[in-house]
Amino acid sequence: MTDQIRCSHCGELHDIGEIEASFELPDAYFELSDEERESRGILKGDFCQLDERYFIRSLIPVPVLGQEDEYCWGVWVELSKSDFLIAWDNYDEEDVSSIQKMEATLANDVFEYEGSLGLEGDFQLNPDMRPFFFITQESRFKDDQLNGITLEDTIRYFHQLPKSE
Repeated sequence: MTDQIRCSHCGELHDIGEIEASFELPDAYFELSDEERESRGILKGDFCQLDERYFIRSLIPVPVLGQEDEYCWGVWVELSKSDFLIAWDNYDEEDVSSIQKMEATLANDVFEYEGSLGLEGDFQLNPDMRPFFFITQESRFKDDQLNGITLEDTIRYFHQLPKSE
């Protein structure tokens, strides 16, 4: 994204692409102690396994009204083991057009969308970028993904993000 907007909260000019919200880990993995992560989990780039659960980093694209670019939530989704392995084997392939969408569930509770953890959707591999997740379960998140959000919404999300010290 290259669009910029003057923030009504702080007065600064923000590049929309730099204010997209992103989750570092699936919630189930994040909630574990370091010792539990060490013994029960494997984290390798955009892939995570926790016991017999399988997660992949994805993007939830949401149109921004009046803008060419989309706002993308950086999230983790949970897939079946067989779909996880398909994604693993084909993640860096240039042509993924023959790979069907896969059922997945959202593995983060997105602060703007209360109760979003576990929302069902379709996971789709993409060449040259992270996979997309399209919410299929009825929710306000699905409505926003279909109908769009405002630029002001993107700024509000940014100011709700935890700030690092």
